[in-house]
Amino acid sequence: MRSPSPRSIPALASAAVLAAAGLAGCSSDGGDAETSGPEIVASTNVYGSLAEIVAGDHGNVESVIDDPSADPHSFEASPADAAKITQADLVVYNGAGYDEFVDQALENASDIATLQGVDAFTEATGTEVEAHSHGAGGHDHGHEHEHGDEEGHDHEGHDHSHGEEEEGSTSNEHVWYSLPAMSTLAEKIAEELATLNPADADYYRENAAGLAESLDELHTRGEQAFGAEHVHYLQTEPIGGHMFDDFDAHDMTPSGFTSAIEEGSDPSAADFAEMRELAGSDDIALLIVNPQTQTSATGEIADAAEAAGTPIVEFTETLPDGVGFEEWMNSNVDAVESALGGA
Repeated sequence: MRSPSPRSIPALASAAVLAAAGLAGCSSDGGDAETSGPEIVASTNVYGSLAEIVAGDHGNVESVIDDPSADPHSFEASPADAAKITQADLVVYNGAGYDEFVDQALENASDIATLQGVDAFTEATGTEVEAHSHGAGGHDHGHEHEHGDEEGHDHEGHDHSHGEEEEGSTSNEHVWYSLPAMSTLAEKIAEELATLNPADADYYRENAAGLAESLDELHTRGEQAFGAEHVHYLQTEPIGGHMFDDFDAHDMTPSGFTSAIEEGSDPSAADFAEMRELAGSDDIALLIVNPQTQTSATGEIADAAEAAGTPIVEFTETLPDGVGFEEWMNSNVDAVESALGGA
């Protein structure tokens, strides 16, 4: 894995400050002492933290993936992991093939309440997420092909990530970066828990409402950071795309580049050359990278951005150790604000 660039502005640093200031961060493994209430299993610690905020001390939450370095696209659940899922009262996961191991575990299970982030995203935004399978080879980045000798080219007329899908649909499955979608999901979790444990229904709903209020304030902060003008940015994967869409930013990334990286293959010479040219231009305000899935291609793009003085911000797929969902999202917005010169 490539070491972070000196210009990189990782969200983790800001999150650590928030944690040190005493903000409440929840453990995604259910904590040292179990509480009463429904048993909730989440696919990743992102959804686990969200469920913990809503369930509070009236539910037990366990995340199948809580390793910050793990890649959910290619994760293979153990029999013990599958057993956790099938024995839960409520399962919360992303859906659309992102955490396919959950669907596989649920194939032979019945009467388990489930909630998917993609459904909440569709309800909140009116946009459907296209389902697809990453397969066993998803995000296999062992190749080390060189791209440096390719010729640059005119990128005018090429499709970019913001225009690759049909109207009303998206192939970007990283829906937890949509703050409105996660507010909706929190409300759905509260309603499911209220059904499972009616005595604490008001408690769950109040927790969900508090989270929604916090995320609304964060959304306003993000909009202010981006200002009235369209910010042009690049991303090596579409990991934070939904957040930037919400802030009306303009993704200039060639769609073929992000698709190739997402599926664990090399981008075409044309897409790579266009991406490198853009990364080194004055047209880009920042570059978003996923440090969990770096390759030689993404490393060269980061190098081009760094050489041009373009800020690099790291967005990850899972929570850093000891950081909860609210703190994490705040740190992501902090990092973007800093990159855009607002902090």
